[in-house]
Order: sequence, then C-alpha cells, then structure tokens
Amino acid sequence: MEEGSKAPHVLIFPLPAQGPVNSTLKLAHLLSLAGLNITFVNTDHNHNRLVLHTDILSRFTCFPGFQFKTIPDGLPDDHPRAGDRFMELFGSMELVTKPLFKEMLFSGQLNSVTGQSVSCIIADGVLSFLIDVGHELGIPVINFRTISACCFWAFFSLQDMIEAGDLPMRGIYLSH
Repeated sequence: MEEGSKAPHVLIFPLPAQGPVNSTLKLAHLLSLAGLNITFVNTDHNHNRLVLHTDILSRFTCFPGFQFKTIPDGLPDDHPRAGDRFMELFGSMELVTKPLFKEMLFSGQLNSVTGQSVSCIIADGVLSFLIDVGHELGIPVINFRTISACCFWAFFSLQDMIEAGDLPMRGIYLSH
C-alpha cells in the first residue's frame, strides 16, 4: 500500500466449521500482511472454542487493522453443530444470523478499527445469505470456497462423467 492511501476494509465470514475457519484465518493473515484492514466475523460458538483452544488472539495482535467480531448462529449452546445435526446450522443462520449481520453492517458495528465501512465481503461460498446481504447493501462479495482442489475438480467433472456413462457406477454394490 502506498503511504497515505486508505487501505480497503475486507470482512471475512467463513462457514462455522473447523476447515473453513482455518482456511479463512490463513487468508486473513495474508491480507493483513498486505496492509488491508480485516474484520473476521465468526459465530460466538466457534470464536469461544478458538479462544479456549488456540492462541488466536495473540496471532493477530501485530496487525493494527485486524479485528475479530462475533455473531450468534441461533443455535443453543448445547447443540453439537456436527454430524447428522450440522445441517440445522444453515436454517438457523438464515433465520437468526442473516438479519443480525445485515443490521451490524448497516449500523457500523462491523466497521474497521479506524471506523471505515466494509469495502468488500469475502464469504464462504456455501453461505448464500452473505451474498444476499452484500448485494442488498451495495457491498461487493467474493465467494471463497475452502474445499480441496481435488474435491473442486470432482464437482466440475460430475456432469462429464454422467454424460460419458461412468456414473452412476453399475455392478458395484456399496454398503456401509
């Protein structure tokens, strides 16, 4: 960044699961190294777990333009947020987190440490409500997918495999 220029303020909001949070924290670190102002939004539940089990707060103290903000996911504290109940998180976030997120953006609660409003949202690609809110408030949104390159390639190859007759696999019995 040029001296005296106003660094963009990027808000990062990952899917509240370990892999996506870890990936987006690495992205936040790289963007902070480039001099951008970063607000990392995480659910209350995941942020509390990060603070309890890692040194996450001290990792980012060297970046004056970095801040953590938290938001409720709408689920009770004792909800497992894993396994066969993980999908409940999506409905809850749509009902509870989406309106709170919109209000926090609109009211300035998610402004940078210097008071700058959000320039861009980097949203986990599966949290579509972030795209809706960004568009509604006129904030550019970048979808960031945290899946592996192998998984990403498999998704893009599925249609070709179906058209080629490779899927579904015939004669192979899959059991648990």
